[in-house]
Amino acid sequence: MYQSYVQVSNIHTENDKEALEKRLSSMIGVLDVQIDINQQCINLEYETPANLNTLEKEIYDAGFPVINSFKGGH
Repeated sequence: MYQSYVQVSNIHTENDKEALEKRLSSMIGVLDVQIDINQQCINLEYETPANLNTLEKEIYDAGFPVINSFKGGH
């Protein structure tokens, strides 16, 4: 299992947060998604076949530009 965080921009409302959580949670391999609107940070727990690049692309495709990310270990 991997833990990563992704700093984004444009998460302004609870609806934005819930829609992104639902979208990421539905991906195969994603175990947990927690989004902090104030910090504009997404904490992710996932396992193969999910990976940080795929998750960042999904976040970007949902309309939230990725500013920075950090991949933790397992």
